[in-house]
Amino acid sequence: MKLYCDNKSAIEIAHNPVQHDRTKHVEIDRHFIKEKVDEGLLCMAYVPSRQQVADVLTKGLNSPIFQDLISKMGMTNIYSST
Repeated sequence: MKLYCDNKSAIEIAHNPVQHDRTKHVEIDRHFIKEKVDEGLLCMAYVPSRQQVADVLTKGLNSPIFQDLISKMGMTNIYSST
């Protein structure tokens, strides 16, 4: 399974066996993800923020980026004139 992430630090933390003081707040989640990466069940891939399709559902985006991402999802505007 691929997990697309736009945070390079999060990817490095998942692959790093050393626990740092700055990562205490994500301790349980990090261990779960690291376990799945080590088992080969999960592959973390970097995707730049401008290409992160899930941002359509979670962030306010400017119009060109919004239009590009919804077209990738196959969404259409039901209110636009055809």
